[in-house]
Amino acid sequence: MTLLQACTSLPAPEPTPEVPAIVISGIEIRNELPYPVTDVMIRVPATGGFAGCGNILPRSQCVNRFENIDYRSDAVVITWKERGQPQETGEFRITRPEAAEPAAAFRVQVILFAPGEAGARLVPVGEDRSTTR
Repeated sequence: MTLLQACTSLPAPEPTPEVPAIVISGIEIRNELPYPVTDVMIRVPATGGFAGCGNILPRSQCVNRFENIDYRSDAVVITWKERGQPQETGEFRITRPEAAEPAAAFRVQVILFAPGEAGARLVPVGEDRSTTR
């Protein structure tokens, strides 16, 4: 009986729920400031992923499309220059909109909305259609 107890298998560990991927197919960077901004980048430090635009005029935007990528809610950081001075957000996570369809593809919308302030959100592709200006 002692030998049988020594050979008993342990129960399998419970699988950890995987964070579902969010499909990203582009980026839009809006400059709501009354002066140009430069070197705007959004980075995902955990993966090394990044996207950005070099120069965005006042109250305009830059839109880039790219091949679909999976985003797993890793923290992001936005960096840019205002009047030559480097600016940066702290790390934060972009969350999937609650009302979004499960299979929806998104565009990351970065907004520079006040001096030294920026944020980002996911916008379903096809919603709030924007053009490059």
